[in-house]
Amino acid sequence: MEKKSIISARDVEIQFSLRGRTLKAIRKCSLDLYEGETLAIVGESGSGKSVFTKTFVGMLDANGKITNGSIMFNGEDLAKYNEKQWLKIRGKKISMVMQDPMTSLNPLKKIGKQIQESIELHQGLKGEAAKKAAIEMLGKVGIPDPERRYDQYPHEFSGGMRQRVVIAIAAACKPQVLICDEPTTALDVTIQAQILQLIRDLQKEQGMSVIYITHDLGVVANVADRVAVMYAGQIVEYGTVEDIFYDAWHPYTWALLQALPQLGVKGEALPTIDGTPPNLFNEIKGDAFAPRNKMALAIDFVKEPPFFQVSETHAAKTWYLDPRAPKVEQPHSIQNLRKKMEAAHG
Repeated sequence: MEKKSIISARDVEIQFSLRGRTLKAIRKCSLDLYEGETLAIVGESGSGKSVFTKTFVGMLDANGKITNGSIMFNGEDLAKYNEKQWLKIRGKKISMVMQDPMTSLNPLKKIGKQIQESIELHQGLKGEAAKKAAIEMLGKVGIPDPERRYDQYPHEFSGGMRQRVVIAIAAACKPQVLICDEPTTALDVTIQAQILQLIRDLQKEQGMSVIYITHDLGVVANVADRVAVMYAGQIVEYGTVEDIFYDAWHPYTWALLQALPQLGVKGEALPTIDGTPPNLFNEIKGDAFAPRNKMALAIDFVKEPPFFQVSETHAAKTWYLDPRAPKVEQPHSIQNLRKKMEAAHG
């Protein structure tokens, strides 16, 4: 049975005006989010992950605008929405969990009231009914003694508990889509695992589709069904978790995978990605990653590659996959991962 697409973005371009100059932050990005799935969008800082997904909730900064493309959701193009239209979608049908819970919570307002406001705004419940729903939500996200905690302020909660509250606010209205922007970055490893499990439980219970924005491939391996890799404002590779971890083809994806601690050889320094991302104020010719790729082809500096299909679920934007290109071998670390996977599956 064919999967149903919840969000379908096509050829999205986003520009920012900064001091009289134009920065092309997102360059022809296309993406599908399917019903009930977990999609991870990965890439280093500045790759465009957050900017791209902010358009799904109408939260672009004032100096940014969508200049091309469409973002279809429930038969309507979100790229054409005004603020009045966004108020009917944001929080109710598409919610976002931000990286730093302290910037998402009002320090002067009690925790319970902040959850209750969201419920009153989007669910239509009022007074005691809304308060009861807020307390239930606090319990659901694992806050102990929710009746007492309802009347406390954000500074009385630990970082992990504050993040649970932010998730409670985002999930209280049972949205169709939950976007999690680096939801565990500021938390220790044990709390990270608890937050990821909490989101997984809520997703299963409420039937949500989830988008994770992250630079942490360890998180991706644990939570995602599919992965989109972003670099310099473009998606350069996408596929299932198995496709990306065991059969990646874009050199930037290789670089990200090789920087994973578990792929390192004991006693050797971890590989790093040489160079810096391109200046998006300038026109980019060819493959944006070419200047940082020691195995770049001549055409990489001249012509932008199209997407080549690796399989039905997997595509990569690299000239390596062109039938006319000289044969390029995947790095040994990627090949070894695939061999381990094949051995584990008999």
